[in-house]
Amino acid sequence: MAGLPVPRDLQDITPAWLTAALRNNGDSVGASVRDVSVEAIAEGKGFMNQLFRLRIDYDSEAPDLPSSMVVKLPSTDPLLRQVCDTLGQNRREARFYREVGTGGHLLTPNIYHCAVDPATGDSVLVQEDMSSARQGDSVAGCSMGRARNAISQLARFHASWWDDPRLDELDWMPSRDSEAGAYQDLYTDAWKSFVEKAANGMPGSLRALGDRLGDEVPRIKAMLGRRPRTIAHGDYRLDNFFFTMGEESERAVVFDWEFCVRGRGAYDVATFISDSFPPDRRRAEELGLLRTHHSTLVANGVEGYSFDECLADYRLSMLEEFVFWVVVGGYCDYEGERATAYLHNSLERFDAAITDLASTDLLTG
Repeated sequence: MAGLPVPRDLQDITPAWLTAALRNNGDSVGASVRDVSVEAIAEGKGFMNQLFRLRIDYDSEAPDLPSSMVVKLPSTDPLLRQVCDTLGQNRREARFYREVGTGGHLLTPNIYHCAVDPATGDSVLVQEDMSSARQGDSVAGCSMGRARNAISQLARFHASWWDDPRLDELDWMPSRDSEAGAYQDLYTDAWKSFVEKAANGMPGSLRALGDRLGDEVPRIKAMLGRRPRTIAHGDYRLDNFFFTMGEESERAVVFDWEFCVRGRGAYDVATFISDSFPPDRRRAEELGLLRTHHSTLVANGVEGYSFDECLADYRLSMLEEFVFWVVVGGYCDYEGERATAYLHNSLERFDAAITDLASTDLLTG
């Protein structure tokens, strides 16, 4: 991608720029982009970045080139941009797609171009438009069949990186424990903002926990950053899924790898389960889904990791997920009806899960 500038905003994504990006990717032979129409997407869903769908008109026949694609740019909100730059999330995502990938254990969208300006931190991701597939919905939830498939695919991906020496080579991808300082620095102000945005949707017991949880961030992250480690997606929730039918069965296409991290894989399981189900359904299904994850790990070669240890990681991950929501979501816009419903649902689910699983007991002693 040498020589192709990173756009500072949407206006910089011109037909000439897109043509160059496609040619650098090896996708274009002769056709050039003649015109582009733009549609904002994912508004009112609480995403941190800007997402746009581009519809492309070429200057000649181009049956092998995409007629539409999705572009991801950093938020224009200065507080969200500060969080993004502090955590280095867009740099992470670009390198994940370029250097790691999922090895086929999880599907990801086709990436046409991704880059980060090392001087400014500006980033761009141009990816496959998955609008023909069905996007997951964290408010609506999902069926048990879909949940089992998502958990099984996740476990196969986790097993492929389980305590692998290659993890030590990924020094650009933070380990869970190495994030502690950045998260703790951001926590106090983000928590104040989060409380204001949640308003009466914040349960009293969760408010009391959040008031003191910032001091526990290093301990939580240290426990979830120890070996055995794998690559965790970091935000494995339904809003970050598309579901598509394969030759034999439905498969999940997972995007938004900007929070990928080296650590305990049970965090992804906790994120998915708490995000997908209201408390009553979670209580009925979570142990079965967690056993699906654990048994799939074992079936794919993981040894020396008991179900009891997996369950302890899962319980602790509910606290880490709440910390994540505070720091990463503390400045997000929840004004829309759907975003507000998602926020309030999530707070209710965190509160119930942390209580039911006695997660804070793991911090004592």
